[in-house]
Amino acid sequence: MIRYYLKTIIRNLIRNKFYSAINIVGLAIGITACILIMLYVQNELSYDKFNEKADRIYRVNGLEVLNGDTYNLPWTSPPLARVMQDEIPEVEEVVRLSHYLSMSLQYKDKVLNESKGCYADANFFKIFSTSFIYGDPNEALEQPYSVILSETTAKRYFGNENPIGKTLTRKNYKSFTVTGVIKDFPENSHIKPDFLVSFKSWSYNKSKNWFANSFYTYALVKEGTSKQVLDEKLKGVVKKHVGPYMKENKGISLEESIAQGNKLEYYTQSLTDIHLDNEVKAGQEPLGNSTYLAIFSIIAVFILVIACINYMNMSTAQSVKRAREVGIKKSLGSNRKNLILQFLSESVFVSFIALALSMALIKILLPSFNNLVDKQLIFKYTDNFNVIPLMLVFGIGVGIIAGSYPAFFLASFKPLKVLKGIHKSEGLHGKLRSVLVVFQLIVTIVLFSGTFFISKQIFFLQKQELGFNKDNLIIIDNAKSIDPQISSLKSELLAQSGILQVTSSNSIPGRGMYYEIFAHELSSLDRHINVLWTDVDFLKTYDIELIDGRFFEEGNPANRKSIVLNETALKELNIEDPIGKKVYKGQKTDKNTFTIIGIIKDFHYESLHKEVKPFGLYCDSDRLKYIGRYLSIRISGDIQENLKNIKQIWDTFAGGQSFDYAFLDEDFGRLYAADVQTRKVVSIFSALAIFIACLGLLALAAFVTEQRTKEIGVRKVNGARVGQILYSLNQNFIKWVAVAFVIATPIAYYTMTRWLENFAYKTTLSWWIFALAGFLALGIALLTVSWQSWRAATRNPVEALRYE
Repeated sequence: MIRYYLKTIIRNLIRNKFYSAINIVGLAIGITACILIMLYVQNELSYDKFNEKADRIYRVNGLEVLNGDTYNLPWTSPPLARVMQDEIPEVEEVVRLSHYLSMSLQYKDKVLNESKGCYADANFFKIFSTSFIYGDPNEALEQPYSVILSETTAKRYFGNENPIGKTLTRKNYKSFTVTGVIKDFPENSHIKPDFLVSFKSWSYNKSKNWFANSFYTYALVKEGTSKQVLDEKLKGVVKKHVGPYMKENKGISLEESIAQGNKLEYYTQSLTDIHLDNEVKAGQEPLGNSTYLAIFSIIAVFILVIACINYMNMSTAQSVKRAREVGIKKSLGSNRKNLILQFLSESVFVSFIALALSMALIKILLPSFNNLVDKQLIFKYTDNFNVIPLMLVFGIGVGIIAGSYPAFFLASFKPLKVLKGIHKSEGLHGKLRSVLVVFQLIVTIVLFSGTFFISKQIFFLQKQELGFNKDNLIIIDNAKSIDPQISSLKSELLAQSGILQVTSSNSIPGRGMYYEIFAHELSSLDRHINVLWTDVDFLKTYDIELIDGRFFEEGNPANRKSIVLNETALKELNIEDPIGKKVYKGQKTDKNTFTIIGIIKDFHYESLHKEVKPFGLYCDSDRLKYIGRYLSIRISGDIQENLKNIKQIWDTFAGGQSFDYAFLDEDFGRLYAADVQTRKVVSIFSALAIFIACLGLLALAAFVTEQRTKEIGVRKVNGARVGQILYSLNQNFIKWVAVAFVIATPIAYYTMTRWLENFAYKTTLSWWIFALAGFLALGIALLTVSWQSWRAATRNPVEALRYE
């Protein structure tokens, strides 16, 4: 029986080479696209699950509501870890991790800029799963100034030699002793430091300041401990420790603050939830986006469904040629069950051919797809025994789904009617085909609309005024390593004709800012204000407008007790006539008092996903020596010539340190990398979905023309023109596009509205986008079906009547 089915299937495929090829190619493209997208989705969902104790690891986040503003951040205070370890019995281990560090490290004559290092507690490896190549995980971070390198980092300095005990020199600081080398953190980790430094190297790790939320804190809990239990214990920590500290340092009790509508609490977040959390939008590495995963998953499903619909339509379009086969087999004793089994076997066979083709396509396309999504996805279907049965089940499933309708449709033919040539597909079958085609058109219009609108939003973001000039700005990272020569470096740079301005700062727009809590001298309302330390040339270099007062002045000792605020900070603090007024950082003491000397126009130092927040500028030259990480250089004229001159001057002062630079406009653009990536993915896979849908329309056009062959012949004999016949054949497609447009437009509108919630600043949902998508869908549909319609309309009527 199997041999008979196989011979019949192969014979039918060979007999209908063109349609068989379209079926196989359509399914192969659908399967390939679906698997590629699912690989990406699976990778995003797998973050941090490689940790052996992942189900018991939690990050402690801080939630603060201050005067109506909510701050949900992953940073906690230095003493929290110790208190959790000592006072919460459900906790086995607690470890702290700092933000990424930027520093220059030197070994012999090799000087490299590093930007992804962290301070970490000695018990880091009791919580997180890592593999040691050299060193002892129990001792590696016990001593101050010890450092553990990732495998890649160790090779940059030491090649393949064992670096244990060797010294990495840090200019103007104590040197680090290498005590371990570990395997690189996996790509699907939300933390991927290149090196770890013992927290005992930093005196700040002993701070008892409960408001200095600057560390990441992770807890390993005992088996059976729930998140709810841990969160409840953390409420007790806040009440016992944070409350008294608040009373002592702010003059207000925790209870009084809560009575005013404020909130301050810690809560836990499962390690495996961190990467896709849309509420806590901060972290060491770029976070994922669950909304985008949902969009990609839906596109993958739609592409596969469209491919299956194509197979259905293509198979039913060939029903004329299969009808007599069915009639003869039924008249010779075959029952409906056997016929259904035969046709399902045929579709599963085609599915397996398409699956085999898709495996080859995945191997070819995966490197390009990895570049597109900036991942290192792997699909080893020959090395993983679990993949093979999964692919078999997948192929069978696709085959059954794609072939179910054609199998039941063909098996339903009445032998007497089909042998007489009477086998019209009216009623339920015709309606179902119409529904399937309308569904394809709906998907096409939604994808068209989404692609156009995402492009429109990204163009809007790229052209939006930011409040500063990001063009022709070169950024040098880790400039603080050449202090105290920074002033001489700036002077040499400014002596060049192509260099207009130079400024030093601890951060730059797009790289994140520190925040501190301020209050106005006449108000008790505290506000979070993002702050930046810079020198006197910042406004001129970034071309930011000063709208009131003055900026910092060179050599003025009052700089360190002064502050410049933006318009939003002025509104938040509710200050009138601000110049000369006082603001307090934390407690209202002379030490924490700053005088407002100027007001700058709001500018977007974060992406346009977020609204402009309160912002302040400090100018403290002594502190800038230690934290002035960035040097911003505004240039004019020939870019390459300027870069050459800057590098020559840098090499004079940097003592072998590499010249690492970036252009601010490109660096700032990375804030929209996920959006640009989404546009590319949606565009490419939308094009694939539309291409597959066109194959389906071609199949239906073939079906319609075959059904109406005799009618067309009669019309032509009676004088009908080609244009009239084309209209007659295509009018249903126009109706279907119209129906699809009516259904698709609200779906696309709702989807785009939800997507826009990710942005504080957004373009408008223009009606022309939906209209354009509808017209394009109509145009593509008519172009696709008109080929078949033209062939039928221009055929000799005698041949058509003889055919019938």
